[in-house]
Amino acid sequence: MERSLENRWIERYRAWAATRGAASVPLLEAVRRKALEAFERLEIPAKGSGHGDRYHYTDLRTAFAGEYRLATEAAPASATDSDSLPIQGHRIRLLNGGCGEKTLTRLSNGVIFGSLAAAARQEPSLVERYYDTLTDPQDVFSAMSALWMQDGVFVYVPTGVEEPLPFVIEDEVGDGGEALYCFARHLFVFERGSAARLVWDHRSRGEASTLKCGTREVSVGEDARIEMVELYRLSAQAVSVSGGYVRQARNSRFESLSASFNGALLRHDLTVMLDGCGAENRTDGVMLAGEAEKFDYTTDIRHHVSDCTSSEQFKSIASGEGTAVFSGRIYVAPDAQRTNAYQQNNGLILNTGAHVYTKPQLEIYADDVKCSHGATVGQLDPEAIYYMRQRGISLQEARRLQMYGFVREVLGKTRIEGLAEVLEAMAVDKIDRL
Repeated sequence: MERSLENRWIERYRAWAATRGAASVPLLEAVRRKALEAFERLEIPAKGSGHGDRYHYTDLRTAFAGEYRLATEAAPASATDSDSLPIQGHRIRLLNGGCGEKTLTRLSNGVIFGSLAAAARQEPSLVERYYDTLTDPQDVFSAMSALWMQDGVFVYVPTGVEEPLPFVIEDEVGDGGEALYCFARHLFVFERGSAARLVWDHRSRGEASTLKCGTREVSVGEDARIEMVELYRLSAQAVSVSGGYVRQARNSRFESLSASFNGALLRHDLTVMLDGCGAENRTDGVMLAGEAEKFDYTTDIRHHVSDCTSSEQFKSIASGEGTAVFSGRIYVAPDAQRTNAYQQNNGLILNTGAHVYTKPQLEIYADDVKCSHGATVGQLDPEAIYYMRQRGISLQEARRLQMYGFVREVLGKTRIEGLAEVLEAMAVDKIDRL
């Protein structure tokens, strides 16, 4: 493939790097140099089957070919009440990948959270132990996010600490009328026996075009219990390309829920490595794609050792010319006996211009396992709508109720106080516009 696009990004990087000078952090710079070497040989994937079908339906080269200006590292203003989620928690505010003052908050129980750049300066041994240890060296977007990284989120929960309040990440992009791009890296460390909950709110400031690329690493220690809920409510001109890497130790539990409500193009790759016996993982998602929106979620759940459990449930609705894509792989290594893995993806298409694509995959190299997957793509149930119409419910309301019931099963799984109601209200609002 011709590398003019990649070369343009490298030229942009060299021009930016020349201006940073003493602002650099040695630990981050070491990873940045390695990322540059990787990016010089990697390619931004083209749409099609040239990358093992991972990008078969999504054109990311076109997204990265746009003309953008590098976002400044201005401190984000306090979110207004109308913007912030109405839940209690420790707030971490980002604007265009930066944490503003680059500070850390330290709680009396040893919890640390805030800016990753600040953590790299103040806690270098801790960050070095985990940073850039889970990413795939062949992942071009991990390399780009490390290369361009200005800042990101850092959360550390020490051994045996159960933090009662969730961490609420208010991650905004855009500021003014210019097209902006920003890159970030995020690091979450949960030590043995810890417990924490996280809510990640991706949203836009204004309607200008933005390109947001980020990579997060999540280390879940032995017996840790972690829940993460992520919601996207970006503008109609916003592109988000992200990757997540999770490593789970023995008897840990990690639950994640992703809700994609708004955005021009949302692409997320999640890799989960079950590396300790008895680890449990639950990965769920909802995609509501309206006119000209494309939501693409790819998961890779890797059972590396025995006696682990994983479950996935994704629900998608597409209308107008919207597109929802789910591609999920469950990998079971030769020694991963007594694996129990489940995957289910269901999609609804509301009209002929909409598309829902699904590709469930099982790759099993052990013989004592229970693994299953399933996928359905269809339309609203006419018999159910007829039944409701016979009881005086209008056609519009009958369709609305059926779609709401379809996604509520997934959105209601979160145990974070007050969040399920917020997600369901956002889903209803989007359903009304499908």
